[in-house]
Amino acid sequence: MRKVKTDKVNYAIPGDPMTPEELQQMIHEAENGKFNSMHAVKQKIEAWKRKYAR
Repeated sequence: MRKVKTDKVNYAIPGDPMTPEELQQMIHEAENGKFNSMHAVKQKIEAWKRKYAR
């Protein structure tokens, strides 16, 4: 079997540390992501429980 080549980096595998620039870029991407309020998260969890929890 062949391995699939991707450009993604698995940061869970130790060995090659990331550069400070890579870390800064990842933080910047996370800050621009979607965030939910605690109230919205609790509503979503309750809706999930009503639908799936028995």
